[in-house]
Amino acid sequence: MVLSIGFTGGVCLAIGLFFGYKIDSYFLTEPWGIIAGMIVGLAAALVQTWKQLRESMEKFARENDRNKDKSTRM
Repeated sequence: MVLSIGFTGGVCLAIGLFFGYKIDSYFLTEPWGIIAGMIVGLAAALVQTWKQLRESMEKFARENDRNKDKSTRM
C-alpha cells in the first residue's frame, strides 16, 4: 500500500513536470511552466494519496467490523 502511494505521487509529479517543461519550451516562458506543472502535479498527487488512504481506511474498518462480529459469536 505504501509503495503504491509513493509510486502514484511520483508519477503525478513527473507528469506535471513533463507537461510544464513542454509548455515552457513551446511558449518560451521558463521557469513558469515548470513551476505551474509542479504545482498541478503536487495537487494531483495529494488528491490521489487522499483517495487511496480513504479507501484503505474504509477497507480496514470493514475488516475490523467483520472480525468483531466473529468474536462476539463465539
